[in-house]
Amino acid sequence: MNKIKIIADTSADFTAEEAKAMDIAFVPFTIDAGKNTYIDDDELNLDALYADMQASQEPTRTGCPSPYNYKEAILGTGADEIFVVTISSKLSGSYNAAQTAVEEVKREHPEKKIALIDSKSASAGTANVVSFIHKRAEEGKDFDAIEREVREFADKQSTFFILESMDNLIKNGRIPKLAGKAVNVLNMKPIMRGEDGAIGLFQINRGFKKSLAKLAKEVIRINAEKSVEFITISHSHAEEKAKLFKSYIQDEIQTATIRIVQTKGLSSVYADFGGIVVAL
Repeated sequence: MNKIKIIADTSADFTAEEAKAMDIAFVPFTIDAGKNTYIDDDELNLDALYADMQASQEPTRTGCPSPYNYKEAILGTGADEIFVVTISSKLSGSYNAAQTAVEEVKREHPEKKIALIDSKSASAGTANVVSFIHKRAEEGKDFDAIEREVREFADKQSTFFILESMDNLIKNGRIPKLAGKAVNVLNMKPIMRGEDGAIGLFQINRGFKKSLAKLAKEVIRINAEKSVEFITISHSHAEEKAKLFKSYIQDEIQTATIRIVQTKGLSSVYADFGGIVVAL
């Protein structure tokens, strides 16, 4: 039987080395920042992207993969058992594009088993869903069992993020301009959380370090309730913040794999320079 293969859009934050070791096939987003268009792949120059985002008064736009992109990726695996993982369907059209491709491939190749998984998250959360599938496959679990378990995992996962700046969310109209500027001026650092695939406010604190400490307490509480398996800390050029957050939780959480990773292009756009995303 062919090995289970995993395809993900580039909301899932992994290094090139991690992706290669896990044999993940990525279907990239595109990013329009200023006058330049970027492909969210391993060749993406994040420093140039950040510079274009900061210099432009226009919002940075992201484009999800097309059904054709997904179909090519699915057929390109050469596998008969495939998981396709996307960013939350409430945040992007990536899931719908993948769904169109999966249905078409299934019609043309009924022998293939393909599970499309809505991560109901982004960034660190999408990465955790991929890691869950990969680990279960390495353990030798069958396709159907993995599909049941990963859907439950995605439903129960918690995702949080803290931003250094609201500028990009203001430009993109995600939050009201006056409210966003007030938060910036007052040095308020809201902790946002995923709510069934959408985004809601969890808590507001003055200063990034205080928000990190408050979030650490919440992560420790969640782990005490359900003993989590994966904790991913994605950072947008904020490695020291990510390491500080890890130091807050690692003595209290002994069983989970705690991983720090730089955001890929898509998550870098929305986390902006200095933001972090935590999922467990």
